[in-house]
Amino acid sequence: MKENVAVICVDDEMIVLTGLKSQLNNKFNRRILIETVESGQEALELYHELIADGYSIPVIISDQIMPGLKGDELLIKFYEIDPEMKFILLTGQASPDAVGNALNKANLYRYIAKPWDVEDLNMTVAEAINSYFQVKEIRKKEEERRQLLEELKVANESLEQKVEERTIELQLEKNKTEDLLLNILPREIANELKSTGASVPKHYQQTTILFTDFKGFTSIAAQVTPTDLVAMLNECFTAFDAITEKYHLEKIKTIGDAYMCAGGIPSVNTTNALDAVGAGVEILRWVDSWNAGRMSQDLPELPIRVGIHTGELVAGVIGSKKFAYDVWGDAVNIASRLESNGIPGKINISEATFSLIKEHFTCEYRGEIEVKNIGALRMYLVLDKIQTASD
Repeated sequence: MKENVAVICVDDEMIVLTGLKSQLNNKFNRRILIETVESGQEALELYHELIADGYSIPVIISDQIMPGLKGDELLIKFYEIDPEMKFILLTGQASPDAVGNALNKANLYRYIAKPWDVEDLNMTVAEAINSYFQVKEIRKKEEERRQLLEELKVANESLEQKVEERTIELQLEKNKTEDLLLNILPREIANELKSTGASVPKHYQQTTILFTDFKGFTSIAAQVTPTDLVAMLNECFTAFDAITEKYHLEKIKTIGDAYMCAGGIPSVNTTNALDAVGAGVEILRWVDSWNAGRMSQDLPELPIRVGIHTGELVAGVIGSKKFAYDVWGDAVNIASRLESNGIPGKINISEATFSLIKEHFTCEYRGEIEVKNIGALRMYLVLDKIQTASD
């Protein structure tokens, strides 16, 4: 039996109260405090005193016919205070209406007529007390479970928020990684590497390769610090990057002061010769403007040569470390020779490229020029774009 437990007995006849108290004390060996009062009002006052003293009150035993509050009325008031309490109506003069009222409005636990059977009343009170504390324990566990669920809900929401925040962080990091990868490799090649772990070099029937190189760069490089030299090249190549992107060309690499890009790879198209020549024209214009700015600051100009050739090649990624998209084939060597055999401030193109752009650009034939390790090549200088009605 739980400590600090009390039962309140209410009856206007002292002899009844005395008998009840003696009987219940014997039943529970005085482990439960049995309190007696002679009216409903006294019972309510006593209840609050006992609660203040730390007692639990599982059972109220009340007579029906009493001065002031009747039994059913008293039990209804107690029910409003604590609906878990068990109420026993112990009376010899209770109308069916009073019992019904107690049943409907106070959840009457048991009606026992006077004179009562001692064992019956003892068993009823014991069962009522056990039932009260069982319900209390269930309610307590339900409340603990509710609080635990609420704590879990809060913790889960916090965890979900942290997961969401971390997911966003990871996505941002993934985007940065992918952006970095796409700055190194074409999207198609990057996607292939991510999905298969390898990329097979591909053959392209028609591509156009563009090379640029600054004349006199070596002598200029000897006159400036490495930091200034890199800053100068970065300024130029950043501008070239924007131009090649505008004309749908793929930047391949830079070697010293040389810049290389190609059209028609990795996405095949039939406009790569026009795209490359258009980019070459814009690169020349940018360099002219850049050199004008240098000369206004008493800095030496750096003329640029541009060489362009159209042909077949193989492009892709080889090796297993430090991936780089590259191109191989005679077309690459010829484009490089066209640049080195070009004229500063001009675009030098092969006959293969000329045949594809001659309807769009005016060109000047240079004749056959002997090229190291290749032989004689027919070369053309691009002069200007032919204006059309749509331009």
